Amino acid sequence: MPKYNSKQADDYIAIHAQKVKDDFKPKQHFSAPVGWINDPNGFIFFRGEYHLFYQFNPYDSVWGPMHWGHAKSEDLVNWEQLPVALAPDKDYDKDGCFSGSAIVKDDVLWLMYTGHIVNEDGTVSQVQNMAFSTDGIHFEKIEQNPVATADGLPEEVIANDFRDPKIFEKDGHYYSVVATKHQDNVGCIVLLSSPNLTEWKFESIFLKGEANQGFVWECPDYFEVDGQEYLIISPMRYQKDGNDFININSNIFVTGHVDWDRKVFVADSFKEIDHGHDFYAAQTTESPEGERVMVAWMHTWGRKLVTNDFGHKWYGQMTLPRILKKNENGLHQVLPTSVLEAFKDIEIGQSIKGPSKFSLKLEDSLELRLGSDQDYLQFGYDKESQEVYIDRGHLDIQQTGEEEWSTIRRSVTVAAEELLIMIDTNCVEIFVNNGQEVLTSTYYVEGQRTLNTL
Repeated sequence: MPKYNSKQADDYIAIHAQKVKDDFKPKQHFSAPVGWINDPNGFIFFRGEYHLFYQFNPYDSVWGPMHWGHAKSEDLVNWEQLPVALAPDKDYDKDGCFSGSAIVKDDVLWLMYTGHIVNEDGTVSQVQNMAFSTDGIHFEKIEQNPVATADGLPEEVIANDFRDPKIFEKDGHYYSVVATKHQDNVGCIVLLSSPNLTEWKFESIFLKGEANQGFVWECPDYFEVDGQEYLIISPMRYQKDGNDFININSNIFVTGHVDWDRKVFVADSFKEIDHGHDFYAAQTTESPEGERVMVAWMHTWGRKLVTNDFGHKWYGQMTLPRILKKNENGLHQVLPTSVLEAFKDIEIGQSIKGPSKFSLKLEDSLELRLGSDQDYLQFGYDKESQEVYIDRGHLDIQQTGEEEWSTIRRSVTVAAEELLIMIDTNCVEIFVNNGQEVLTSTYYVEGQRTLNTL
């Protein structure tokens, strides 16, 4: 029998949230009250509020039995924590309610998620399930679960990596893009379809990767911005290329179009979404104004878990929500006005008292440090090489990864004219040229932090 349920999780949170040490906890970046979080899930606007679900282990500050945490917000700034939405309490999800997404149908909020099952012989099965809510808070899993299993997939797809469904509607029909692995040892995305959200069938291999593009593509997302179609994928072990894909687990915008006759995505270009140290599993939703809003996990796999190692009883946070704007040089990532207003303007030389932002026009190279004289995060712009960079080499608390190469410094090649730097307790997000490029990184500095030039 499954060991977990939502009430048990909520009771645990109520007791243990007050034991969390929040020295490094961000003030304006979303984090859970206690425990571990990773991928954003089910990001959606429903009945006048944004709902954000997330991969959640309430019981420990490391990855573990995945639940769906849940919060809501009217303005993408102030988040109200809600009861746990999903717990691994059924045979078809007993070892984890893995990532998924949400959709609204007839004023009912539906979730589609992956049930993770470790079989008695040690093999893994991953299946797709549905749950719904009439009030946006309490969820019921449907009797027909699982609604999609490996049995419906072609033989060339390796079914024990079959997860992270992202659901969408087109022309009155429902579709879901789901992560899988191909027998050629490359990532691929499959397309499922449904007339009613409860009966699903395999349609096609939507997009298949090439040898250099990683062996699993996690957390797919299909959407349009101003008529242009995109996929987001999170490849594991995409091969690094210059300043790109230095993180062994990346996050990518794939630009292209869908051939709906064949139900395949025809890719034109692949571009890393964020050039910082900590960005993965991005998911989008549509705002009431029709804009595309994106949020991601501010971390990646295979890295040191600082707050867990320190016994702070929490780990993980989300990036700031970003609006995606189509531009002649790709998708720009722009912060909503409500988010910008939640950060206080500061100048060079000021100590950081809370969520702060600093913007400047660039005429020459710039080197900044955030922290103390001896313990600081370095970032800036090298005009000669045309690189905006973040360097974690001068920090006392180092965050190494599983990469066979150094990830201390991350950078992006761009002719930078202006920077907007968003600073929170343990992280920075640097927006270059109004979001043409972005670099997102965490850092951990004990004591007072000051922004200074080097």
